[in-house]
This record gives sequence, C-alpha cells and structure tokens, in this order.
Amino acid sequence: MSTLGRKPTSLVGTFLRQRRESLSLSQRQLGMKFEPPVTTQFISNLERGVTPLPPHHVPTLARELRIEEGELLSLLEREYAQKISDRMHRQTCDAGANPAGPEAVVTPTTLRNLVVKEKDAEFIRSVYQAYSLADSATKENFASVCEKILRMTK
Repeated sequence: MSTLGRKPTSLVGTFLRQRRESLSLSQRQLGMKFEPPVTTQFISNLERGVTPLPPHHVPTLARELRIEEGELLSLLEREYAQKISDRMHRQTCDAGANPAGPEAVVTPTTLRNLVVKEKDAEFIRSVYQAYSLADSATKENFASVCEKILRMTK
C-alpha cells in the first residue's frame, strides 16, 4: 500500500498517547495538569501530530507523564530530523539525481541551491541541538560570536 499523500505518523504524538494511556490518564485529565489548563482538543491534536509540541509545554508533559525532559526533547529532535530528511528526500527525488553526489544533503525549498555534505550536516545538527537547549543569554552570545567569526549579519 502506498504512503504517498498520507501524513506521516508523529513520533512525539504516538509516544505521548501511549504514555498517557499507560498511566490511565484521559486527555482531559492531562490537559487539566497544565497552568493554565489546555483543552482536550489540544491534547488530541498533539497526539495526532496536527499541532507541534510547544517547547514551553515540555516540562509539564515530562512531569505528568513521569519521564525525563531529555527523553521528550530527544524524541522531538528525532521527529524534526525525520521531517527534514523526508523533505530533502522528496526534493532529491523530484529533482532527479543529487548533483552534489549521494553523500550530500539537499536543503528545503527555500534554500534549493544549497547543498551540505553529510559530515557537515551532522556537525550543524549537534550545534543546533546545543543551541536549542541554551538559555537566551547564551544564544545571544553564540550569535554574536558567529557574526564576528563568520562575518555574518543578522
């Protein structure tokens, strides 16, 4: 059976639903644990992958589902990486063979002509992961360093 045209399942959403159900929590009960409470529809949308998980909800979900925040963040990262990989694969297939070779990664449509070697993509993923977990002061300092070293502008 073809999966073309079908929305991919959400790793995060599937995990949230399975974990919530294993703790015998209803969507409503889980929603009431948030401050302020969120709707049953919001929880349903998270579980179905319709709504992406807002980062500010990670601590509440981790606490209420009795998991480490890092576990949830790791799952979010995997899902995001998979979405990017799927998008790059579709563009590569749509465009035919990758002109940079099989080891290179083609970026999303907005950067269609940009090609990144896999080794560099791995490094950028690591930097992004550390950056995404940093506080705002560290992010500002990092941006400042990048601008100076790489002669970038905002």
